[in-house]
Amino acid sequence: MGETKLKAKLVSIRYTSPDQMFMVGTFLQSDTYHRFVGAGKLSAPEVDFEYELIGHFGEHPRYGTQFMIEGAQKILPTQKEAIIAFLSSSRFPTIGKKSAEKIYETFGEDTLSRLSEDPSLLKQLDGFPKKKIEIIEEGLAAFAGFSKTYLELVELGLSERQIQTLEEQYDNVLDVLQDDPFTPYYEVYGFGYKSSEKVADHLNIDLRDFRRIDARIHEAIQSHTMKSGDTFIEYAPLRAMFSGLNQEDFEESLQRLIEKERLEYDRGKFYPYHLLSEEKTIARSILEHQFKVEPIDEAILEEKIEEVEFAYAIEYDPTQKKAIKEFFNHSFMILNGGPGTGKTTIVKGILALLKSLFPSAIVQLCAPTGRASKRLYQLSQNDSKTIHSLLQWNLEDNSFKKNENDPLDIDFLIVDETSMVDTHVFSQLLLALPSHTRILLIGDEDQLESVGPGKVFNDLIDSKQFPLIHLEKIFRQSSGSGIPLLAQNIREETRCHYEDGVKFQACRSYDVMSMITQYLQRMNRFEREKVQIIAPKYKGSAGIDAINQTLQLLLNPPAPDKKEWKIGTYLFRENDRVMLLKNMPEDDVYNGDMGVIVQIENSVISVDFGEQIVDFDQDILYYLTLAYCISVHKSQGSEYSNVICVVADQANFMMNKRLLYTAISRAKKELLLLGDQRLFEEKVRQANTSIRRTTLQEKLDPKLALD
Repeated sequence: MGETKLKAKLVSIRYTSPDQMFMVGTFLQSDTYHRFVGAGKLSAPEVDFEYELIGHFGEHPRYGTQFMIEGAQKILPTQKEAIIAFLSSSRFPTIGKKSAEKIYETFGEDTLSRLSEDPSLLKQLDGFPKKKIEIIEEGLAAFAGFSKTYLELVELGLSERQIQTLEEQYDNVLDVLQDDPFTPYYEVYGFGYKSSEKVADHLNIDLRDFRRIDARIHEAIQSHTMKSGDTFIEYAPLRAMFSGLNQEDFEESLQRLIEKERLEYDRGKFYPYHLLSEEKTIARSILEHQFKVEPIDEAILEEKIEEVEFAYAIEYDPTQKKAIKEFFNHSFMILNGGPGTGKTTIVKGILALLKSLFPSAIVQLCAPTGRASKRLYQLSQNDSKTIHSLLQWNLEDNSFKKNENDPLDIDFLIVDETSMVDTHVFSQLLLALPSHTRILLIGDEDQLESVGPGKVFNDLIDSKQFPLIHLEKIFRQSSGSGIPLLAQNIREETRCHYEDGVKFQACRSYDVMSMITQYLQRMNRFEREKVQIIAPKYKGSAGIDAINQTLQLLLNPPAPDKKEWKIGTYLFRENDRVMLLKNMPEDDVYNGDMGVIVQIENSVISVDFGEQIVDFDQDILYYLTLAYCISVHKSQGSEYSNVICVVADQANFMMNKRLLYTAISRAKKELLLLGDQRLFEEKVRQANTSIRRTTLQEKLDPKLALD
């Protein structure tokens, strides 16, 4: 795609987010008078000013043809009236019209360009104060805004944000890029391969250059692990990806990447992201956390459990009692079970006993998502945090403040929804724990695995190295008891039952929307707020996007007292239910958290997430989306009173046993399945064919873990 330079006047501003220097505006091309829409990075845009734009025309999927602005610089006025108006504007305090006219009469149409290059020329004017010369110099510098280096970086295809990020990282960005344009790809969090490749194109680096080859191989390995969830790739399939590259160049590239610590290698396997080191860290740390604990007298423990049963009006079955006793007799333990099997009841008992038996101990609960953490707090009334918050995650460089050098102060750690925790996060959590910390991992091995590489929870279970309690008996006997029963049917691959809170409504994809609408219209507002719709696919008539647009109109229609903000075809309205798409640790809200828009004012959307209100005034579509309907992955770690689960034939190729099991187990009281029943029952017996490959299990062998 060719880069274009053109001069155009900014006619009007449609949207701007000053902090990110992003804008959408209407421009008038200077030589052809062609009117067009421009969108991209433009610092402090001003209407009626002419700009030199760098970028290209392209098609936006929602907004149509636009000029994608990659760089922009204001053009100084050259006509007499414009120059005088410019110099006497508020940009140059104390410079009045008479002074401006005097300057123009001296230097003519080239006034501004000449003064930009050499402000000292103003000394030629008789009696022109030194202070005014400084004001004009500062004003012209601010107007130009960008250094020569900046413009060179823009011409290399970098955006405003990328330039700022690189300048914070390197003393001389140009030197770094010219030496190897892929250096930021390896070293700077958030700087991608495509951006570096774009710079390499601008620098005319040969496609056979070793720097390109190294980066292509590295990217192929990273892409494989992110797509598959594997923590490594073996030599043979990697070589097959680069069959057109001669053997010597391929081998040398791998060797360079390993020597520069951009890849890790072990016994024929190549690991990106330091995943080999992180698997070793997990194995070593868990073994360190397996130590003998002082046993509690059996009779005392039995008596304490009876006190908990009386206090909570419950009766633990033998397996649940065994789980509690195992926890107090081991330093590390795993609790695995599906919905309705009593995990929460066990945790309540453990927490009560900890207060009684270890009153001065520091107990910490955590979970991988904000929703899961808040649910854990609500159920236990004990302090609970997200893992990222607990480790004091730094968004800017993807690092954690808490680590082996600055550990957490915790005696007992309980981690919920552990199946969602990937290799990287789990290794960082273990590094930050003191050696005396006792650990309980809770999860459901049948749920979807982590988004990032690895299958930590399943590997720990399958290793058979640790105390483990499997919960299988279903305890929910009140409303919604059919939900854990259906989950059990799916796990055991027996005939599906739809009863006691579970209903299957057969319909085609094109009928899903009307079925949802009819179902919700029979409810009052209070009941509707308890319903969460979950679907596996974003596009299509039964997809997440279409359902959100329809339900926004149904559940939160426009009204005179409700303010709206439309960005292209996307619309936010006060009282909308929304979901956060990015982690924001500084505000203690995280990817997947849901809230309600409480106010839209002056291009700021304020969202109430329950415990805090967060303002969004930039890149709204980057941070928020409507959440009347959400994806199965986004729902993981959460529970909802009532769930409508879309299983229409439109999403045929996306559905499998793990995904559907996770979806239906989000419901607590009522579950309505909409779609193709035959297809659903076929898919819940269709296991995920792409089994994640890791080497954590072999490293959990005490002999190998110390290698």
